[in-house]
Amino acid sequence: MNRKTIVKFGILIAVVVFGIVFAGCTQTSTSKQVVKLSQTGSSTVLPLAIAWAEYFEGAEISVSGGGSSHGLNALLVGESDLGDASRLLKGSDYEKVGCDPKLVTSEGTASSACKGITPTKWVVAYDVLAVVVNNENTWATELTYDQLYKIFTDDNPAVYWDEVPGLKEKGAPHAKISIYAPDEASGTYDYFFESIIKDWTKSTQVAQTRLDSGDGIYHPSADDNVILDAVKSNNYAIGYLGFAYIMENPGQVKVAKIAKTSEDSFVEASLANVAKYPMARPLHIYTNGIPNKSTDKGKAINEYLNYILSNEGQDLVPEVGYVQVSLVDPTILPSQLEKLK
Repeated sequence: MNRKTIVKFGILIAVVVFGIVFAGCTQTSTSKQVVKLSQTGSSTVLPLAIAWAEYFEGAEISVSGGGSSHGLNALLVGESDLGDASRLLKGSDYEKVGCDPKLVTSEGTASSACKGITPTKWVVAYDVLAVVVNNENTWATELTYDQLYKIFTDDNPAVYWDEVPGLKEKGAPHAKISIYAPDEASGTYDYFFESIIKDWTKSTQVAQTRLDSGDGIYHPSADDNVILDAVKSNNYAIGYLGFAYIMENPGQVKVAKIAKTSEDSFVEASLANVAKYPMARPLHIYTNGIPNKSTDKGKAINEYLNYILSNEGQDLVPEVGYVQVSLVDPTILPSQLEKLK
């Protein structure tokens, strides 16, 4: 064997050896256990959660909806790592799983754990709640809280469109109102009725919802796409849902402008109007305390929240149809990121 052949043979051996070593390293790295996380809850937060989970590379995240109540309950009973909610934690959430409701504060936090779980709130985005009517509706394109109260509560409610104060003059027909909107497990349901019913969920609450009345006019659903399709298909329907679903389905329904009183200006639901639109709200993810980085799962949750609150994670927010936290309050993100340290 000449010198040239020996060199070629040596290189071949080196390549083979490197390949074996590299394959061994690759096998070792890929065999590392992937952290699996469960995230469930609010149908409003769901499109955001899907987007974040898709782009986050630090864990395999299973995302589902079911409503804010479902998400908070799943967290409290240990069935989920992250509970999505478009409303604050309530005393009734604690009570439902056998804990003292008085431990829950008015800020949606808890002064003490519930069966080892300390629900901790993270504000991840803001949402605009849209009141929608059928595209053929020309009489309910501007609505006040008083008019919504007449349609959506059981306090001497309007059965026909021309019974809603001020709408007959705008051409409202003598046609039965049909409501398609979120169910009681939804944080959107809570937020909507908190806006129009005085003392909502308190002992002094002045009215019940149209759903509570049982008159069959309010058709509840946990799926915003079902609500959208129902309003789209019924000339005399009305409903409400997160603005992201309007952005995903442009032109499918008509979005009503809203004013708190007849003295106020009617404001269009849009991401640009979040500061002055009367039905804008924060969206939350709840975790069990501040995620502890000493465990693989805790580290993954911590990194996931860091990603959501980072510039990269927040850049996805308007793309999905929501408002970045910093546009509403620039102090929230830095304070939350500091907690995660």
